[in-house]
Amino acid sequence: MMRTEPRADLIDPYDMLPEGSRVLCAVSGGADSMCLLHWLSELQQERGFQLAAAHFEHGIRGAESLRDAEFTAEQCRKLKVPFRFGNGDVPAFAAEQKIGLEEAARILRYRFLEETADRLGCDRIATAHNQNDNAETMLMNLCRGAGTRGLTGIPPVRGRLIRPLLMTDRKTIEAFLRERGIPHVEDSSNRDDRNTRNRIRHQLMPLLEEMNPSVLAAFSRTASLLREDEKTLCRLAEDFLAAHLTENRLPAAEFRKLEPAVASRVLRLLCGSGVSMERTEALIAFAKGTERGVLELPGRKVRRRKGELIFEFIN
Repeated sequence: MMRTEPRADLIDPYDMLPEGSRVLCAVSGGADSMCLLHWLSELQQERGFQLAAAHFEHGIRGAESLRDAEFTAEQCRKLKVPFRFGNGDVPAFAAEQKIGLEEAARILRYRFLEETADRLGCDRIATAHNQNDNAETMLMNLCRGAGTRGLTGIPPVRGRLIRPLLMTDRKTIEAFLRERGIPHVEDSSNRDDRNTRNRIRHQLMPLLEEMNPSVLAAFSRTASLLREDEKTLCRLAEDFLAAHLTENRLPAAEFRKLEPAVASRVLRLLCGSGVSMERTEALIAFAKGTERGVLELPGRKVRRRKGELIFEFIN
């Protein structure tokens, strides 16, 4: 009988595991990351890359968190995969930065992964996001009123970050572990339905799967289509800036001609990702004026003068 394998659809199209590369696998000890670790360990000889692993301890779950770190280190030792450990005080960082625990954990974890990859000379950092995670992320973003970019879900590649399991569902991951007798640990916080993602996972997704057993594939297909749309709109914005931006100045008349979908992406390229729909609409209205004026955006101040929009950094 053939054994279950994760789907490898994304590996070649996105050049995730080039021959001769070094890949750092983020391992929490949970089912998804243990599947990724063992799968990459199987693939490294076939595809000619070198594998290392890293685990970040967040300083949140006490003894359970330390158990996960020890478990992960032991599994990597058995696989003969080089292992790196890092830790941080997420609650303290969250309080200092005035952000939520989840966001603080994400920032510190990715900072550790990037620094570890630099030290080890890794070309890729693999995380274990899967098809279920992608659907949950899309639903969370939809509930927040996201636009096209938010509804593209989790990108298969961002910089050197790769998500080889993004087309693999959680049932396949569990079957992969079960058939090979691969152990994993459970994070007790994943059962806490006060967390929005957990409520979506435990309550909403089962209802959607009742309505459409192929709903995960449908989410993946929608995300792929929207990524292509987003890519096209961003390219139009880049082309506009290449043609019209001179020393942080744009001709207001040309900017006014843009469709809002392109104008918002022009602003994102100039000001970063924190430009809301309301700010975009405000700038489009501002560009229609003829008198001198000033409009403040995140990190930028826009001056309207002699038919030009002048974008200045705010110190």
